[in-house]
Amino acid sequence: MFRQKPNSVARALVFAALPLCFSAPQAFAQSPVQVGSSAAKPGAPVLLQRSDADIFAATLAGRYAQGVDNPKLAAQAWARAFFRRPSDLELYDRATAANLEVGNLGMVVRMAKLVAPAQRSPKAVLALAVEALGQGRYQDVARTLDGQKFSPSLTQFANHLRAYALLGQGQGPKAIDLAGQVTGISELDDAALMSRAMILARAKRPQEAIALFEKARGLQQDSPAGLRFYSQLLLSVGQRDKAEALLSPLAERGSVKASAFTGALALARAGDKGNVALNAQDHVAIGMLTLVEAMQDSRPPTETSDLLFLLAFLHPSSDEVNAALGQHLASHGYDELAEPLLERVSVFSQDFVATRTELAWLIYTRDPNQALLNARELVAKNPTNFAAMTLLADMLSANRLDAEAEAAYHSLIKQGEAANWSPAETWPLYFGRGGARERLGRWPEALSDLRLAKAAAPNQPNVLNYLGYALADRGENLDEALAMLRNAMRLRPRSGAILDSYGWALFKSGRHEEAATMLERAASLAPNLAEVADHLGDVYWRTGRQEEARLEWRRALSLTPTAEQTKALEIKLSDGLPPDPSRAADAAILAQTKSN
Repeated sequence: MFRQKPNSVARALVFAALPLCFSAPQAFAQSPVQVGSSAAKPGAPVLLQRSDADIFAATLAGRYAQGVDNPKLAAQAWARAFFRRPSDLELYDRATAANLEVGNLGMVVRMAKLVAPAQRSPKAVLALAVEALGQGRYQDVARTLDGQKFSPSLTQFANHLRAYALLGQGQGPKAIDLAGQVTGISELDDAALMSRAMILARAKRPQEAIALFEKARGLQQDSPAGLRFYSQLLLSVGQRDKAEALLSPLAERGSVKASAFTGALALARAGDKGNVALNAQDHVAIGMLTLVEAMQDSRPPTETSDLLFLLAFLHPSSDEVNAALGQHLASHGYDELAEPLLERVSVFSQDFVATRTELAWLIYTRDPNQALLNARELVAKNPTNFAAMTLLADMLSANRLDAEAEAAYHSLIKQGEAANWSPAETWPLYFGRGGARERLGRWPEALSDLRLAKAAAPNQPNVLNYLGYALADRGENLDEALAMLRNAMRLRPRSGAILDSYGWALFKSGRHEEAATMLERAASLAPNLAEVADHLGDVYWRTGRQEEARLEWRRALSLTPTAEQTKALEIKLSDGLPPDPSRAADAAILAQTKSN
């Protein structure tokens, strides 16, 4: 979402204008004419006071930053504009929204303190309450929240903040009652169960907490942070077998998410007695995190981000919160915001491998070699961690070290087979090994792996796209390939890569005009993919549009193709495509060539 870099020309133009905004008022400071003043003559220039020019400059910078997807610059600019005129509620709303987006809650709080309580945005009110809770000003939490109107989900969040404040004041029964209040919306009331169980545990009522955790599990409210705490609670009351039964199916699988439970399971198997004596700040952060994690599937991603940012403001050093927030931001494209949060997660955290996996893929987009080095280092430090080993295999594949990748996937698949995992759990490994084998020229083995992956994940668009394209490119089972690629397009209708595969399959089927239309759409969605431009050039050539074909091949050359693609493109630019004997016009050319 915020991956584009500001255009240097546009930036120069905008900031070149800023000195004019500041100098004009200075030149006419003695007798400025105000906007709307009756003294102004028709057609006369409208002059601004110095403060007006400052605000204008800041708002211009804010609009520019939003236009080029630079949220940090936008947040700074709108805040600067607001502090110039704190009575302007429109500036306040813009500045608050911009700073919430980048998680600058300290700035949100500073600004909120300059406006009347009734004029504060709901999330700014929550930020003030979170600040009070984090500083141990428990009575201020209630005072800040009283009389404020929130949406149902924010009401639930606010009630639990109040409940934890009551716990801090030693009022456990009142805290439990408040956390038990219902909104009447089942998904929100169910989401609150684990947080309420955490409050019961803090109030030294473990058996009631266990019963509530079980109810939450029955309703599939499975917050990772909450489940880990629940396992510790079971161990603390001597229920080791139950703790192992809870953790085993969560930990003993190869997914990255599962890696977060392996440490907890190891403690349970070692006979650890459990430690639920978290300090107050950790307890509140984890308890509130269970609430947000349970609500996130039914809330817009931006609201989940805002609530997780509030928890990071409450407890900046919480591994659980930083991991959850970093992974959430990364999954929605906020790479620049996610990266420092993921890096902050401690090596002692049970989320360490999962966050380092996410971080490696963020780094890969700008430095594939460094991402691979990081993956190797992670495996060296965690040699038996399945998620870490899977990351290394994936990185080897992404860096086209296919022989090493194939061996790594093969080893992982054997481990999965020994542990009796189902194909549904190991399809990413078959998919990875199949891709490596296909690139190594071992097509029969690759096809077998790719079909296993498809059988286990029949609606996985990446699998459908890879297998469909591989078949089409070889001219094999073209009807099946087209059907798979149509399904992939249905699942991801705006994927330029998938539209390219479908267009290429149409081309290989001899449907050249349809292929041209599809590949033009693919090029508009993925203008920076050399392969798409290359394919479009081929289709143009076969449909008699040779000049356009050469333009596309030249464009493909400018888009950092592989060495193999570069060589093929240079030959096409020199000689065009060879005649196609399946086409009547080309067959006539070939016949004429032979007769000569």
